[in-house]
Amino acid sequence: MINLRPYQQTFTAEISTALRIHRRVVGTMATGSGKGTVAAHMAATAAQRGHRVYVLAHRKELIEDLSGRMSSHGVRHGLIAMHRSMDLGQPVQVCSVDTLARRLHKVPAPTLIIQDEAHHLIEGNKWGKVIAAWPSAYLVGLTATPQRLSGEGLGEGHGGYFRHLVLGPTAQWLTDQGFLARARVLAPPGVDLSGIRNFDTPTGKAKASQILGVREAMGDPVGHYRREIAPIHNGTVLGFCISVPHAAAMAELYREAGIPAASLDGKTDPILRRQMIADLGNGVLKALFSCEIVSEGTDIPSVAGVQLFRPTDSLSLYLQQVGRGLRKCEGKPYAVVLDHVGNSHRHGLPTDDREWTLEGKVGRQGGEKAPSVKVCPACFSAMPSAKQICPDCGHEFAPERRELEHVDGELVEVQRRESRREQGQATTLEQLIAIGKRRGMKNPRGWARHVLAARQAKGQWSRVA
Repeated sequence: MINLRPYQQTFTAEISTALRIHRRVVGTMATGSGKGTVAAHMAATAAQRGHRVYVLAHRKELIEDLSGRMSSHGVRHGLIAMHRSMDLGQPVQVCSVDTLARRLHKVPAPTLIIQDEAHHLIEGNKWGKVIAAWPSAYLVGLTATPQRLSGEGLGEGHGGYFRHLVLGPTAQWLTDQGFLARARVLAPPGVDLSGIRNFDTPTGKAKASQILGVREAMGDPVGHYRREIAPIHNGTVLGFCISVPHAAAMAELYREAGIPAASLDGKTDPILRRQMIADLGNGVLKALFSCEIVSEGTDIPSVAGVQLFRPTDSLSLYLQQVGRGLRKCEGKPYAVVLDHVGNSHRHGLPTDDREWTLEGKVGRQGGEKAPSVKVCPACFSAMPSAKQICPDCGHEFAPERRELEHVDGELVEVQRRESRREQGQATTLEQLIAIGKRRGMKNPRGWARHVLAARQAKGQWSRVA
Protein backbone atom coordinates (compact mmCIF):
# COMPACT_ATOMS: atom_id res chain seq x y z
CA MET A 1 0.00 0.00 0.00
CA ILE A 2 1.11 3.55 -0.70
CA ASN A 3 2.80 5.24 2.23
CA LEU A 4 1.24 8.58 3.09
CA ARG A 5 2.53 11.32 5.33
CA PRO A 6 0.54 11.83 8.54
CA TYR A 7 -1.29 14.90 7.25
CA GLN A 8 -2.15 13.03 4.02
CA GLN A 9 -3.49 10.13 6.07
CA THR A 10 -5.69 12.49 8.06
CA PHE A 11 -6.91 14.15 4.89
CA THR A 12 -7.78 10.91 3.09
CA ALA A 13 -9.57 9.60 6.20
CA GLU A 14 -11.70 12.75 6.26
CA ILE A 15 -12.46 12.39 2.55
CA SER A 16 -13.49 8.76 3.01
CA THR A 17 -15.77 9.55 5.95
CA ALA A 18 -17.40 12.49 4.15
CA LEU A 19 -17.80 10.46 0.95
CA ARG A 20 -19.90 7.82 2.70
CA ILE A 21 -22.27 10.53 3.91
CA HIS A 22 -22.33 13.07 1.08
CA ARG A 23 -21.21 11.02 -1.99
CA ARG A 24 -19.76 14.12 -3.71
CA VAL A 25 -16.84 15.67 -1.85
CA VAL A 26 -14.10 18.13 -2.77
CA GLY A 27 -10.91 18.45 -0.75
CA THR A 28 -8.38 21.27 -0.75
CA MET A 29 -4.65 20.59 -0.58
CA ALA A 30 -2.05 23.30 -1.11
CA THR A 31 0.03 23.09 -4.27
CA GLY A 32 2.96 20.76 -3.70
CA SER A 33 1.41 18.88 -0.77
CA GLY A 34 0.87 15.62 -2.66
CA LYS A 35 -2.53 15.56 -4.39
CA GLY A 36 -1.23 13.05 -6.94
CA THR A 37 -0.06 10.65 -4.23
CA VAL A 38 -3.36 10.98 -2.39
CA ALA A 39 -5.27 10.31 -5.64
CA ALA A 40 -3.19 7.18 -6.27
CA HIS A 41 -3.82 5.95 -2.72
CA MET A 42 -7.57 6.55 -3.01
CA ALA A 43 -7.74 4.82 -6.39
CA ALA A 44 -5.77 1.78 -5.22
CA THR A 45 -7.80 1.42 -2.03
CA ALA A 46 -11.13 1.73 -3.87
CA ALA A 47 -10.06 -0.80 -6.52
CA GLN A 48 -9.16 -3.30 -3.81
CA ARG A 49 -12.69 -2.90 -2.48
CA GLY A 50 -14.24 -3.71 -5.84
CA HIS A 51 -14.78 -0.22 -7.26
CA ARG A 52 -14.17 0.79 -10.83
CA VAL A 53 -12.24 4.07 -10.61
CA TYR A 54 -11.74 6.81 -13.21
CA VAL A 55 -9.10 9.43 -12.36
CA LEU A 56 -9.65 12.51 -14.54
CA ALA A 57 -7.28 15.26 -15.69
CA HIS A 58 -7.43 17.74 -18.55
CA ARG A 59 -3.90 18.15 -19.87
CA LYS A 60 -1.36 15.71 -21.23
CA GLU A 61 1.23 16.64 -18.61
CA LEU A 62 -1.24 16.05 -15.78
CA ILE A 63 -2.31 12.71 -17.24
CA GLU A 64 1.29 11.58 -17.64
CA ASP A 65 2.11 12.70 -14.11
CA LEU A 66 -0.87 10.85 -12.59
CA SER A 67 -0.07 7.73 -14.60
CA GLY A 68 3.55 7.89 -13.48
CA ARG A 69 2.56 8.21 -9.83
CA MET A 70 0.22 5.23 -10.16
CA SER A 71 3.00 3.14 -11.71
CA SER A 72 5.60 4.24 -9.14
CA HIS A 73 3.28 3.09 -6.35
CA GLY A 74 2.49 -0.23 -8.05
CA VAL A 75 -1.08 0.67 -9.03
CA ARG A 76 -1.92 -1.16 -12.26
CA HIS A 77 -4.11 0.98 -14.47
CA GLY A 78 -5.27 1.68 -17.98
CA LEU A 79 -5.17 4.93 -19.95
CA ILE A 80 -8.05 6.58 -21.76
CA ALA A 81 -6.39 9.23 -23.90
CA MET A 82 -5.75 10.19 -27.50
CA HIS A 83 -3.56 7.80 -29.51
CA ARG A 84 -3.68 5.25 -26.69
CA SER A 85 -5.21 1.80 -26.93
CA MET A 86 -7.62 1.24 -24.06
CA ASP A 87 -7.08 -1.56 -21.54
CA LEU A 88 -10.51 -1.55 -19.91
CA GLY A 89 -9.73 -4.72 -17.97
CA GLN A 90 -7.97 -2.66 -15.28
CA PRO A 91 -10.23 -1.40 -12.46
CA VAL A 92 -8.33 1.93 -12.35
CA GLN A 93 -8.26 4.18 -15.43
CA VAL A 94 -6.37 7.48 -15.76
CA CYS A 95 -8.44 9.51 -18.20
CA SER A 96 -8.13 12.56 -20.39
CA VAL A 97 -11.41 14.35 -19.78
CA ASP A 98 -11.61 15.33 -23.49
CA THR A 99 -11.12 11.76 -24.71
CA LEU A 100 -13.44 10.30 -22.10
CA ALA A 101 -16.20 12.77 -23.00
CA ARG A 102 -16.03 11.50 -26.60
CA ARG A 103 -16.03 7.82 -25.59
CA LEU A 104 -18.74 7.76 -22.95
CA HIS A 105 -20.67 5.16 -24.94
CA LYS A 106 -17.61 2.90 -25.28
CA VAL A 107 -16.53 2.53 -21.65
CA PRO A 108 -18.16 0.85 -18.65
CA ALA A 109 -19.61 3.03 -15.91
CA PRO A 110 -17.31 3.83 -12.97
CA THR A 111 -18.43 3.66 -9.36
CA LEU A 112 -15.89 6.27 -8.23
CA ILE A 113 -14.60 9.33 -10.10
CA ILE A 114 -11.56 11.23 -8.81
CA GLN A 115 -11.23 14.66 -10.42
CA ASP A 116 -7.82 16.34 -10.37
CA GLU A 117 -7.78 20.18 -10.50
CA ALA A 118 -11.43 20.07 -9.46
CA HIS A 119 -11.90 23.84 -9.66
CA HIS A 120 -12.64 23.31 -13.37
CA LEU A 121 -15.63 21.07 -12.71
CA ILE A 122 -18.87 22.95 -13.34
CA GLU A 123 -22.18 22.15 -14.98
CA GLY A 124 -22.22 22.30 -18.75
CA ASN A 125 -18.50 22.09 -19.52
CA LYS A 126 -16.58 19.00 -20.61
CA TRP A 127 -15.89 17.95 -17.03
CA GLY A 128 -19.56 18.36 -16.18
CA LYS A 129 -20.54 16.25 -19.18
CA VAL A 130 -18.57 13.32 -17.78
CA ILE A 131 -20.01 13.67 -14.27
CA ALA A 132 -23.55 13.99 -15.60
CA ALA A 133 -23.14 10.74 -17.57
CA TRP A 134 -22.78 8.72 -14.34
CA PRO A 135 -24.86 10.51 -11.67
CA SER A 136 -24.79 7.54 -9.29
CA ALA A 137 -20.96 7.38 -9.09
CA TYR A 138 -19.17 8.64 -6.01
CA LEU A 139 -17.21 11.82 -6.76
CA VAL A 140 -14.00 13.11 -5.16
CA GLY A 141 -12.47 16.41 -6.26
CA LEU A 142 -8.93 17.50 -5.38
CA THR A 143 -7.67 21.05 -5.81
CA ALA A 144 -5.43 23.64 -4.20
CA THR A 145 -8.06 26.33 -4.84
CA PRO A 146 -11.67 25.15 -4.31
CA GLN A 147 -13.38 27.83 -6.34
CA ARG A 148 -13.51 28.63 -10.02
CA LEU A 149 -10.97 30.94 -11.56
CA SER A 150 -13.79 33.50 -11.70
CA GLY A 151 -14.25 33.19 -7.91
CA GLU A 152 -17.56 31.31 -8.04
CA GLY A 153 -18.21 28.27 -5.87
CA LEU A 154 -18.06 24.54 -6.64
CA GLY A 155 -21.11 23.52 -4.63
CA GLU A 156 -24.47 22.27 -5.81
CA GLY A 157 -26.67 25.27 -6.34
CA HIS A 158 -23.69 27.31 -7.49
CA GLY A 159 -23.12 25.60 -10.82
CA GLY A 160 -20.96 22.85 -9.34
CA TYR A 161 -21.38 19.24 -8.24
CA PHE A 162 -20.02 19.03 -4.70
CA ARG A 163 -21.95 18.70 -1.45
CA HIS A 164 -19.17 18.84 1.11
CA LEU A 165 -15.76 20.52 1.45
CA VAL A 166 -12.85 18.94 3.32
CA LEU A 167 -10.19 21.44 4.33
CA GLY A 168 -6.65 20.11 4.18
CA PRO A 169 -3.60 21.62 5.91
CA THR A 170 -2.90 25.24 5.06
CA ALA A 171 0.10 26.43 3.07
CA GLN A 172 1.44 28.13 6.19
CA TRP A 173 1.21 24.91 8.24
CA LEU A 174 2.93 22.94 5.47
CA THR A 175 5.66 25.58 5.30
CA ASP A 176 6.16 25.60 9.07
CA GLN A 177 6.43 21.80 9.07
CA GLY A 178 8.99 21.81 6.26
CA PHE A 179 6.83 20.25 3.54
CA LEU A 180 6.80 23.38 1.36
CA ALA A 181 9.56 25.88 0.62
CA ARG A 182 9.25 29.27 2.30
CA ALA A 183 7.96 31.89 -0.11
CA ARG A 184 9.91 35.13 -0.23
CA VAL A 185 7.62 37.51 -2.08
CA LEU A 186 9.16 40.62 -3.62
CA ALA A 187 7.11 43.45 -5.08
CA PRO A 188 9.50 45.69 -7.05
CA PRO A 189 8.30 49.12 -8.15
CA GLY A 190 5.91 48.63 -11.05
CA VAL A 191 3.35 50.51 -13.07
CA ASP A 192 -0.03 51.92 -12.11
CA LEU A 193 -2.73 49.44 -13.18
CA SER A 194 -5.56 51.14 -11.32
CA GLY A 195 -7.24 52.14 -14.59
CA ILE A 196 -7.77 48.53 -15.69
CA ARG A 197 -10.74 46.44 -14.63
CA ASN A 198 -11.39 42.77 -15.28
CA PHE A 199 -7.78 41.79 -16.00
CA ASP A 200 -8.79 38.30 -17.13
CA THR A 201 -11.10 39.37 -19.97
CA PRO A 202 -9.75 39.83 -23.51
CA THR A 203 -10.19 43.60 -23.17
CA GLY A 204 -8.40 43.67 -19.81
CA LYS A 205 -5.52 41.61 -21.16
CA ALA A 206 -5.21 43.89 -24.19
CA LYS A 207 -5.07 47.02 -22.00
CA ALA A 208 -2.54 45.41 -19.67
CA SER A 209 -0.41 44.44 -22.66
CA GLN A 210 -0.38 48.05 -23.84
CA ILE A 211 0.65 49.39 -20.44
CA LEU A 212 3.13 46.68 -19.44
CA GLY A 213 5.99 47.18 -21.84
CA VAL A 214 8.52 44.35 -21.86
CA ARG A 215 11.64 46.46 -21.51
CA GLU A 216 10.69 49.50 -19.45
CA ALA A 217 7.61 49.00 -17.30
CA MET A 218 8.29 45.83 -15.36
CA GLY A 219 10.73 46.93 -12.69
CA ASP A 220 13.68 45.50 -14.67
CA PRO A 221 12.75 41.79 -14.87
CA VAL A 222 16.23 40.65 -15.90
CA GLY A 223 17.95 42.66 -13.17
CA HIS A 224 15.64 41.33 -10.47
CA TYR A 225 16.05 37.78 -11.76
CA ARG A 226 19.84 38.05 -11.64
CA ARG A 227 19.87 39.53 -8.16
CA GLU A 228 17.15 37.48 -6.45
CA ILE A 229 16.69 34.15 -8.27
CA ALA A 230 19.86 33.34 -10.21
CA PRO A 231 21.98 32.77 -7.03
CA ILE A 232 19.47 30.26 -5.58
CA HIS A 233 19.95 26.54 -6.23
CA ASN A 234 20.10 26.14 -10.04
CA GLY A 235 18.78 29.65 -10.67
CA THR A 236 15.71 28.66 -12.70
CA VAL A 237 12.47 30.61 -13.01
CA LEU A 238 8.97 30.18 -14.42
CA GLY A 239 7.46 33.37 -15.84
CA PHE A 240 3.71 33.92 -16.28
CA CYS A 241 2.77 36.38 -19.00
CA ILE A 242 -0.31 38.13 -20.38
CA SER A 243 -0.31 36.55 -23.84
CA VAL A 244 1.61 34.21 -26.12
CA PRO A 245 3.45 37.10 -27.88
CA HIS A 246 4.27 38.58 -24.47
CA ALA A 247 5.81 35.27 -23.35
CA ALA A 248 7.86 35.03 -26.55
CA ALA A 249 9.08 38.62 -26.10
CA MET A 250 10.11 37.95 -22.50
CA ALA A 251 12.10 34.88 -23.56
CA GLU A 252 13.84 36.94 -26.24
CA LEU A 253 14.67 39.66 -23.69
CA TYR A 254 16.36 37.10 -21.43
CA ARG A 255 18.26 35.50 -24.30
CA GLU A 256 19.55 38.92 -25.35
CA ALA A 257 20.90 39.24 -21.81
CA GLY A 258 22.75 35.93 -22.17
CA ILE A 259 20.27 33.90 -20.09
CA PRO A 260 19.10 30.59 -21.65
CA ALA A 261 15.34 31.07 -21.99
CA ALA A 262 12.36 29.79 -23.97
CA SER A 263 8.60 30.21 -24.22
CA LEU A 264 5.88 27.67 -24.83
CA ASP A 265 2.20 27.77 -25.72
CA GLY A 266 -0.64 25.44 -26.59
CA LYS A 267 0.74 24.85 -30.08
CA THR A 268 4.22 23.84 -28.91
CA ASP A 269 5.06 20.31 -30.03
CA PRO A 270 4.48 17.94 -27.05
CA ILE A 271 7.94 16.40 -27.37
CA LEU A 272 9.55 19.85 -27.40
CA ARG A 273 7.38 20.94 -24.47
CA ARG A 274 8.52 17.97 -22.37
CA GLN A 275 12.13 18.72 -23.31
CA MET A 276 11.77 22.36 -22.25
CA ILE A 277 10.35 21.37 -18.87
CA ALA A 278 13.12 18.78 -18.41
CA ASP A 279 15.77 21.34 -19.37
CA LEU A 280 14.36 23.79 -16.84
CA GLY A 281 14.40 21.09 -14.18
CA ASN A 282 18.08 20.28 -14.67
CA GLY A 283 19.19 23.89 -15.15
CA VAL A 284 20.10 23.73 -18.85
CA LEU A 285 17.29 26.24 -19.39
CA LYS A 286 17.20 29.07 -16.85
CA ALA A 287 13.87 30.72 -17.67
CA LEU A 288 10.64 29.39 -19.17
CA PHE A 289 7.76 31.72 -20.02
CA SER A 290 4.14 30.96 -20.86
CA CYS A 291 0.71 32.47 -20.73
CA GLU A 292 -1.30 29.75 -18.98
CA ILE A 293 0.21 26.41 -19.96
CA VAL A 294 2.27 25.78 -16.80
CA SER A 295 -0.08 27.42 -14.28
CA GLU A 296 -1.39 24.04 -13.08
CA GLY A 297 0.08 20.65 -12.41
CA THR A 298 3.64 21.36 -13.58
CA ASP A 299 5.88 19.62 -11.06
CA ILE A 300 9.44 20.98 -11.15
CA PRO A 301 10.64 21.06 -7.50
CA SER A 302 14.05 22.47 -8.44
CA VAL A 303 12.56 25.72 -9.79
CA ALA A 304 13.99 28.52 -7.66
CA GLY A 305 11.22 31.04 -8.24
CA VAL A 306 8.44 32.50 -10.32
CA GLN A 307 7.98 35.89 -11.96
CA LEU A 308 4.48 37.30 -12.31
CA PHE A 309 3.99 39.51 -15.36
CA ARG A 310 0.26 38.94 -15.70
CA PRO A 311 -2.13 40.90 -13.45
CA THR A 312 -5.16 38.84 -12.51
CA ASP A 313 -8.40 39.25 -10.58
CA SER A 314 -8.42 35.50 -9.91
CA LEU A 315 -7.18 34.39 -6.50
CA SER A 316 -7.15 30.80 -7.78
CA LEU A 317 -4.93 31.60 -10.76
CA TYR A 318 -2.56 33.63 -8.58
CA LEU A 319 -2.14 30.78 -6.06
CA GLN A 320 -1.75 28.17 -8.81
CA GLN A 321 1.02 30.17 -10.45
CA VAL A 322 2.89 30.98 -7.24
CA GLY A 323 2.56 27.36 -6.15
CA ARG A 324 4.79 26.22 -9.03
CA GLY A 325 7.80 27.46 -7.08
CA LEU A 326 6.93 26.28 -3.58
CA ARG A 327 7.82 22.62 -3.84
CA LYS A 328 10.69 21.51 -1.62
CA CYS A 329 13.99 20.54 -3.18
CA GLU A 330 17.32 19.69 -1.59
CA GLY A 331 19.59 22.70 -1.81
CA LYS A 332 16.76 25.21 -2.28
CA PRO A 333 16.56 27.33 0.92
CA TYR A 334 13.42 29.19 -0.16
CA ALA A 335 11.44 30.16 -3.24
CA VAL A 336 11.36 33.69 -4.64
CA VAL A 337 8.19 35.24 -6.04
CA LEU A 338 8.89 38.37 -8.09
CA ASP A 339 5.52 40.07 -8.35
CA HIS A 340 5.90 42.76 -11.02
CA VAL A 341 2.17 43.49 -11.33
CA GLY A 342 0.85 43.76 -7.77
CA ASN A 343 -1.00 40.45 -7.55
CA SER A 344 0.20 39.99 -3.97
CA HIS A 345 -1.41 43.32 -3.06
CA ARG A 346 -4.67 42.22 -4.67
CA HIS A 347 -4.77 38.74 -3.15
CA GLY A 348 -2.40 38.65 -0.18
CA LEU A 349 0.55 36.36 0.45
CA PRO A 350 0.43 32.71 -0.70
CA THR A 351 0.58 31.50 2.92
CA ASP A 352 -2.33 33.63 4.17
CA ASP A 353 -5.17 31.62 5.71
CA ARG A 354 -8.25 31.72 3.49
CA GLU A 355 -11.82 30.84 4.34
CA TRP A 356 -12.78 28.52 1.48
CA THR A 357 -16.45 27.59 1.08
CA LEU A 358 -18.50 25.74 -1.52
CA GLU A 359 -20.37 28.97 -2.12
CA GLY A 360 -17.18 30.65 -3.33
CA LYS A 361 -16.93 34.36 -3.94
CA VAL A 362 -18.88 36.50 -6.36
CA GLY A 363 -17.21 38.70 -8.96
CA ARG A 364 -13.76 39.99 -8.01
CA GLN A 365 -13.47 37.67 -5.02
CA GLY A 366 -16.80 39.03 -3.83
CA GLY A 367 -15.32 42.44 -3.21
CA GLU A 368 -13.57 40.86 -0.25
CA LYS A 369 -10.57 42.87 0.85
CA ALA A 370 -7.33 40.93 0.50
CA PRO A 371 -5.14 40.52 3.56
CA SER A 372 -3.11 43.70 4.03
CA VAL A 373 0.40 43.48 2.59
CA LYS A 374 3.28 45.95 2.76
CA VAL A 375 6.64 46.04 1.01
CA CYS A 376 9.99 46.55 2.71
CA PRO A 377 11.63 49.73 1.33
CA ALA A 378 15.08 48.18 1.77
CA CYS A 379 14.75 44.78 0.04
CA PHE A 380 11.23 44.91 -1.49
CA SER A 381 10.03 41.79 0.37
CA ALA A 382 6.27 41.64 0.74
CA MET A 383 4.89 40.73 4.17
CA PRO A 384 1.78 41.18 6.34
CA SER A 385 1.27 44.82 7.31
CA ALA A 386 1.46 43.98 11.02
CA LYS A 387 5.15 43.04 10.76
CA GLN A 388 7.45 45.56 12.46
CA ILE A 389 10.74 44.01 11.29
CA CYS A 390 11.43 42.65 7.80
CA PRO A 391 12.11 38.88 8.12
CA ASP A 392 14.48 38.97 5.14
CA CYS A 393 16.75 41.97 5.72
CA GLY A 394 15.96 43.07 9.30
CA HIS A 395 14.71 46.54 8.34
CA GLU A 396 12.70 48.12 11.16
CA PHE A 397 9.53 49.92 10.18
CA ALA A 398 9.11 53.27 11.88
CA PRO A 399 5.66 53.92 13.33
CA GLU A 400 3.59 56.03 10.98
CA ARG A 401 2.79 59.52 12.18
CA ARG A 402 -0.72 60.56 11.29
CA GLU A 403 -1.93 64.14 11.37
CA LEU A 404 -5.40 64.88 12.70
CA GLU A 405 -7.92 66.28 10.28
CA HIS A 406 -10.70 68.49 11.63
CA VAL A 407 -14.09 67.94 10.01
CA ASP A 408 -17.30 69.71 10.96
CA GLY A 409 -19.97 67.49 12.49
CA GLU A 410 -21.29 65.93 15.65
CA LEU A 411 -19.49 63.22 17.59
CA VAL A 412 -21.45 60.09 18.37
CA GLU A 413 -20.74 57.29 20.79
CA VAL A 414 -18.95 54.35 19.21
CA GLN A 415 -20.36 50.99 20.24
CA ARG A 416 -17.53 48.45 20.41
CA ARG A 417 -18.46 45.21 18.77
CA GLU A 418 -17.04 42.21 20.56
CA SER A 419 -17.27 40.13 17.41
CA ARG A 420 -14.30 37.81 17.92
CA ARG A 421 -15.16 37.10 21.56
CA GLU A 422 -18.79 36.53 20.67
CA GLN A 423 -17.86 34.13 17.89
CA GLY A 424 -15.33 32.31 20.07
CA GLN A 425 -17.90 31.71 22.81
CA ALA A 426 -20.38 30.14 20.40
CA THR A 427 -20.05 26.35 20.55
CA THR A 428 -23.02 25.05 18.54
CA LEU A 429 -24.20 25.46 14.97
CA GLU A 430 -27.38 27.19 16.13
CA GLN A 431 -25.45 29.76 18.19
CA LEU A 432 -23.23 30.59 15.21
CA ILE A 433 -26.22 30.88 12.88
CA ALA A 434 -27.80 33.36 15.31
CA ILE A 435 -24.59 35.44 15.27
CA GLY A 436 -24.57 35.37 11.47
CA LYS A 437 -28.15 36.60 11.35
CA ARG A 438 -27.40 39.45 13.77
CA ARG A 439 -24.49 40.50 11.55
CA GLY A 440 -26.76 40.60 8.51
CA MET A 441 -25.05 37.81 6.58
CA LYS A 442 -26.73 36.59 3.40
CA ASN A 443 -26.01 32.95 4.23
CA PRO A 444 -25.59 32.63 8.01
CA ARG A 445 -26.03 28.86 7.96
CA GLY A 446 -23.26 28.34 5.39
CA TRP A 447 -20.95 30.66 7.31
CA ALA A 448 -21.67 28.82 10.57
CA ARG A 449 -20.92 25.43 9.00
CA HIS A 450 -17.64 26.77 7.64
CA VAL A 451 -16.56 28.16 11.05
CA LEU A 452 -17.17 24.77 12.69
CA ALA A 453 -15.32 22.94 9.89
CA ALA A 454 -12.36 25.33 10.17
CA ARG A 455 -12.18 24.77 13.95
CA GLN A 456 -12.14 21.00 13.45
CA ALA A 457 -9.49 21.22 10.76
CA LYS A 458 -7.20 23.38 12.89
CA GLY A 459 -7.50 20.98 15.77
CA GLN A 460 -6.58 18.01 13.60
CA TRP A 461 -3.54 19.62 12.07
CA SER A 462 -2.22 20.70 15.46
CA ARG A 463 -2.53 17.11 16.65
CA VAL A 464 -0.69 15.82 13.59
CA ALA A 465 2.12 18.26 14.28
